[in-house]
Amino acid sequence: MSIQVNNINKHYGDTQVLHNVSFNCQSGDTLVLLGPSGAGKSSLLRVLNLLETATNGDMALAGSEFCFEKGFSDKACTDLRKKVGMVFQQYNLWPHMTVIQNLIEAPMKVANISKEEATSQAMDLLNMLQLTDKAQHWPLQLSGGQQQRVAIARALMMKPEILLFDEPTAALDPEITNQVVSIINQLSETGITQVIVTHEVDFAKKVASHVLYLEQGKIVEFGTKASFTSPETQKFADYLSH
Repeated sequence: MSIQVNNINKHYGDTQVLHNVSFNCQSGDTLVLLGPSGAGKSSLLRVLNLLETATNGDMALAGSEFCFEKGFSDKACTDLRKKVGMVFQQYNLWPHMTVIQNLIEAPMKVANISKEEATSQAMDLLNMLQLTDKAQHWPLQLSGGQQQRVAIARALMMKPEILLFDEPTAALDPEITNQVVSIINQLSETGITQVIVTHEVDFAKKVASHVLYLEQGKIVEFGTKASFTSPETQKFADYLSH
């Protein structure tokens, strides 16, 4: 089991944004988190990477266990993030570093990989993502789709067991979206577990092995990609028909 989440609740002050969320995800699955705006998708994703803590509940990711009522150390958070990568909606590339510098910074500082080895691995990834000629460019010289691919490459440099995506196709045109679909499907063949937040049903259908549909912080439906053609709940059927 790559991800196991049990009875996660999350509050912001008096507002509860996640209600008793529980699900399992096998190694190599591509789980899409779907739902309308405000459903709690991004909050759940950020809890999975401990960018936010849940009010209570527990979870196990990539061999590490976390109980939110008991708390956990900073080291436990750091160790988790070595195994769980995150690709942010805004890419979060360092603008003062070239593409290659963006890729090799964390492996050198966190994983103590030599500059030569990190550079070699980075160039392999850039080649896979058809960005070899952009290695010495600054992020602001790249298109949105190119920045998205660099952000994916940077996350992959840490060789994560789990990769989290927050709205990876937001503001991308259909051609670039298809490139992102291709990359995610390529990665799924390597055995990496992926969790993807999106509100785009067509995109979700192309990448998901499993889908978790949320409304107002509650799970409405959880199933395989067959749920797209045979939804079990009327609420999910209604969402798909919009």
